[in-house]
Amino acid sequence: MPDKLEPIADQNKNRLRVYIALSLVWMVVIFAFSHQAYSGRITEAYLGEAANVPVRKLGHVTEFGVLSLLYWKTLFYFLKVKGREMRPVLTIVCAFGAAFAYACLDEWHQAFVPGRSSSFYDVLVDSSGMIVAMILAYFYTRRSISIDREQARRQQSQA
Repeated sequence: MPDKLEPIADQNKNRLRVYIALSLVWMVVIFAFSHQAYSGRITEAYLGEAANVPVRKLGHVTEFGVLSLLYWKTLFYFLKVKGREMRPVLTIVCAFGAAFAYACLDEWHQAFVPGRSSSFYDVLVDSSGMIVAMILAYFYTRRSISIDREQARRQQSQA
């Protein structure tokens, strides 16, 4: 008789693969944006001087907020596939750390792109997006855990 958990394990492995792929694709998207020479001048021509910097910084916040969420979900499914207990805060800290490291690498890369500069200030801007995303992940995780516990209690009381 097949194990009832096999389809769930396969589903988790597939989700892990999807989140790894999405993380890699998003890293390539960030790299492509960072590799655009003189991009500040180009966006200023479209947006105007007043809107250029805020829109570009909002882009940083969004890019790295999404990346940290993708890392978080990747870690979440990695732990599920390995059969390990998820520790929400540790998972969030690891996802933040990985995204922060990529933000530092992104800024270092920009130092070699014509018309771009490297700034630790931009890493801090990127980090603000990561922080917001990880706060959302934390509350989502807390809610999911409390729902799972409530469902387990109901199942025990019905048995």
